[in-house]
Amino acid sequence: MKFIHLSDTHIGKSNNREKTALIIDWILNNRAKHQSELVIISGDLVDDGEEWQFLQGREQIDRLRRDGFRVLVCPGNHDYGPAGIRENLQSQSSFAFLISGIEEYPHLNIVDGQAFILLDSMAEEIKNVEIWGAQGNLGEKQLHKLDHMLDEAAEDPGIENVFVVLHHHPFDFQFYHGLRDQANLKGVISQQLNHPPRVNGLIFGHKHIEHRFNDPEENKEKLFGINLIYASGSTVERNQEGKMVIPVINVLDKTIERFFI
Repeated sequence: MKFIHLSDTHIGKSNNREKTALIIDWILNNRAKHQSELVIISGDLVDDGEEWQFLQGREQIDRLRRDGFRVLVCPGNHDYGPAGIRENLQSQSSFAFLISGIEEYPHLNIVDGQAFILLDSMAEEIKNVEIWGAQGNLGEKQLHKLDHMLDEAAEDPGIENVFVVLHHHPFDFQFYHGLRDQANLKGVISQQLNHPPRVNGLIFGHKHIEHRFNDPEENKEKLFGINLIYASGSTVERNQEGKMVIPVINVLDKTIERFFI
């Protein structure tokens, strides 16, 4: 099984709506290449959490769904308010109603025997009155539920792999930008001694820098006992060759194939 990982499309900013439409065009027209029926978007679908932006984002998601794709979306800081720093309850509600259909996190989705757990890395942050930073905060309640969910998944013989999806980057330690409770998250998802991995894949966005965390000198996949840890860049941003990158992740062998459009 394979899935496509998109992130940080920031619809509503510049010409990102048109770029996102091009990405969706490619997905719809290249099934034989990517061999995926699942698309996961790890937050910041839109730029300011405005209803008109959500409607434009839903238009692109609906194109995928009408053609048979399953689409899972978790929220980012820009989905919850202007500039990603002024989160508000109206944007949170609009995201749930117009985009995700999810009211409570963590949210478990099982697709062909593979578990995908979506997190809301703004769940506690939205209660914070600070308006100058782009931090995230999962909160104790969500982490406790995630811990319990992972225990249940480990006991379920019908689940082959578990992927955790969130927006905020758990390895970005800039105070104004990072996940406040990243250490607590790592405590929940790390492999326990003499046990198989609790989580087989961890994917996220937020920093707009694409990277797989298996560097020989600092292999975080090995450190935390997670088979694949991957940050998508902003899918709508072009690289030095003027191409947008669409990563396709193979769930079974934990490899990533990158397509350039």
